[in-house]
Amino acid sequence: MSSPTVHEAFLAGGVSGAVEYGAAITEAEAQARRAAGLDVVVRGADDRANRSLAYAIEAAVGPALFQFPHRRTAGPLALPHFQQKAPPPRGHTFYEVGTRKARKQP
Repeated sequence: MSSPTVHEAFLAGGVSGAVEYGAAITEAEAQARRAAGLDVVVRGADDRANRSLAYAIEAAVGPALFQFPHRRTAGPLALPHFQQKAPPPRGHTFYEVGTRKARKQP
């Protein structure tokens, strides 16, 4: 199984809750992006590896908190994620699991 990749992330417009991914970035770039309050997404076929890397990125910024997908408030395509226990910074480190995937940014 291949290693997960980290990408810039953007919330799709509307009420879908979808996460769109952009360019691939390094773990260090992801940490800097999160520290600036921007989103990232970890992609790959190994759910455990995705979650582990997402946690490592978020925890490097500060105390991290796990969140289930916010289907009711964000939308049906929301992804699980980590965020800061006490923002700032705002934003999320999303990760893919099972059939819940980020989609390519148009």
